[in-house]
Amino acid sequence: MNTPPDSRAWQQLQQHAAAQLPADFPDRVLRSIRLGDARRTGAVRYLLHPFAVSAYTAVFCFLLVVILHARNTDKTSERHLAEWQELAIQTASLDPL
Repeated sequence: MNTPPDSRAWQQLQQHAAAQLPADFPDRVLRSIRLGDARRTGAVRYLLHPFAVSAYTAVFCFLLVVILHARNTDKTSERHLAEWQELAIQTASLDPL
């Protein structure tokens, strides 16, 4: 059911959801996040930093591209070599010497 956000049903759903959460819920979530960040020290703090995670992802993607490119290049080279060998055999069979 796709109800527009301005509808009465939507407002009732929002009121019901708000009644399920305690009033200090956002404050507790933010406090928990801050405490979790404060507890992380040393290498863990740097390893889980968003820029570090982005860098790990970029390096992984780059390595994946390099590996797949090398694999596809090897397969293509093998196929071309086989075609050239077949052409050389056919050409040699035509040579009267």
